[in-house]
Amino acid sequence: MVVAQVVKIRNNTLRTFSIKAGDPFYTPRIYEKPIASGIIEVPPGFDEPVDGLVIPWAALTSDGMIISELPSSSEEEEGAPKEMIRCTVAPREEGPNGDMDYLQWHDADWEAIKPQRWTPVGKRHILGTIGGSSDWQITFRESKVMDDAQSALDQVLYFEKAVAVAPANTVFLNVFDLAEAVSVPNAILCNTVFSTIGAFHAAVEVYGEEWSFYRTPAAGACGVHKSSHARQHPVHVYRQSIDLGQTTLKDWEVRYLIRAKLAQKWPGGHYDLLQRNCIHFCDELCLSLGVKSVPPWVRGLHETGASVLRIPWPLTYIMGGSQEQQDQLTQGDGNLEEQENDADAANACVQRAEKGLTSSPTSTVVDGGRFVGFDKDKEVVPSVNVNVNTVNTSAEGSPRTHPITPRR
Repeated sequence: MVVAQVVKIRNNTLRTFSIKAGDPFYTPRIYEKPIASGIIEVPPGFDEPVDGLVIPWAALTSDGMIISELPSSSEEEEGAPKEMIRCTVAPREEGPNGDMDYLQWHDADWEAIKPQRWTPVGKRHILGTIGGSSDWQITFRESKVMDDAQSALDQVLYFEKAVAVAPANTVFLNVFDLAEAVSVPNAILCNTVFSTIGAFHAAVEVYGEEWSFYRTPAAGACGVHKSSHARQHPVHVYRQSIDLGQTTLKDWEVRYLIRAKLAQKWPGGHYDLLQRNCIHFCDELCLSLGVKSVPPWVRGLHETGASVLRIPWPLTYIMGGSQEQQDQLTQGDGNLEEQENDADAANACVQRAEKGLTSSPTSTVVDGGRFVGFDKDKEVVPSVNVNVNTVNTSAEGSPRTHPITPRR
């Protein structure tokens, strides 16, 4: 089954609603405060994030997640029946997509409500026992111009993908299974019940643009690239998006941060599967954006592997590798003097860019998204044209795009 999590609740009406959690394995929380009763009151203007509110699987619940409107004082006196909707996750009983789970609506007697509005939440794995997860926002809004007659509950209730309705400055960590072959092991080891480790690729999405770090054929080429299409990849399998918070930077400030501040610090030739990969880049970018860091379960496998290879040098002989690689594992990343020279050259270019020398051939950022690369034998190399909408091919399995070519 796929786990459907409600991560935000918004009420744009003048009515008050109630949401009762129906999953026995989770306790809803608002601002980390547990709601022991499992009942969330949603007054007019309510717009809050929520944790632990999971739409239950139909096979494991007797009530479902119950959404209802709280009666007014006059309605309570009259004893008017309370309208409710039971929400569950289950496959359709009929239809061609037998391996797909749907967010389903039922009334108090478990009769189906508007099957045409049932929303697919994802595919299941391993005979329907283990699947992925998806994040949703519950929105209450009037479906027509307000008049004396109120709209029915099923006409004001909407389930929307959290990524689609989030503010533009929301920072998402897009997590991918490293390959299709590891999707099932990842689902077993990392899910909403428990999270251990898994083999993942990661990218940061903000203002509709997705950025990540890849190995490049040319050692001095920039390894930071923007995806042509967010949450899509020819090799990695999209898994989920994690809301890390909202950045206070404007869209142009984010682009400047990435292109002028981070790009020269992350050349593709410095890519290392365990020590310096896409997840490490995402962690630094998130820190610069002022949001949460990458969750431990995403970076767990790489950190564990890196820690194992730091165990005394005999292990490196077992794993193979040159003496230079062994020295890097035990002593660091190589020649400190070379690193300092590269850092000095990078800082000099950043300072020139900040002073507005964007027309200089040694500037880090120039009009049209052009910036320079670095070579160990030179301070800078001629500026190159980079199409930020494309990505270089990498050993990690980056999107197929055109390689970076020098400007003639």
